[in-house]
Amino acid sequence: MTQAPSLAPLSAALGPALDLAAPAVRAHLGMANGESVHLGVIRRMWRRGPLGALGGRLLRLDSGHTAGARFALQTELVADGHGGCAMVWERTYVLKNTPVAGVGRLRWDTQRRVLVDDVGRRRWLEVELLPCLEDRAVVMRSGRQWLRVLGLRLPLPALVAGSARTREWEEPDGRLGLSLTLHHPLFGEYAGYEAVLSPGARR
Repeated sequence: MTQAPSLAPLSAALGPALDLAAPAVRAHLGMANGESVHLGVIRRMWRRGPLGALGGRLLRLDSGHTAGARFALQTELVADGHGGCAMVWERTYVLKNTPVAGVGRLRWDTQRRVLVDDVGRRRWLEVELLPCLEDRAVVMRSGRQWLRVLGLRLPLPALVAGSARTREWEEPDGRLGLSLTLHHPLFGEYAGYEAVLSPGARR
């Protein structure tokens, strides 16, 4: 089992407020054991319009025949190289018997005082996230974003990148709910998913 080097990113960002989250949410994001596995199914995955086609492809989202598809979320705390820790996350769903994975690395930036999510195995997208507690659920909204291309870090205007919102909540039966919604200031919501998960074992 991985030894957590310091506070999990959400614990660092929210502080004592995380203690007010629902138990399933607090257990997942607090990451007292340094790693977690959650297994479940997709309730809904969707995308629409040209933005949905582009954003869905980049973030490995698909709108076809995904309801009820198996969904797994694995997270692990690792040292971030700056005296803190990062949460490495990998979500996988199965489409037409083929695993489709998305990965990222979430960290608390002590200098900027903000959560930063580096998306993709090559960390091609950097997103600042602003977390808050809403009705015992943890909601994270994106802020500034950068695209990494050929060693360059290029700022993405909101009219190009749009925004993202994630939400983690506890279902009435104790399972963990997880959703992602992508939004554009001119065209509205254009892609997203919702899944329900239970604690599982690492393979």
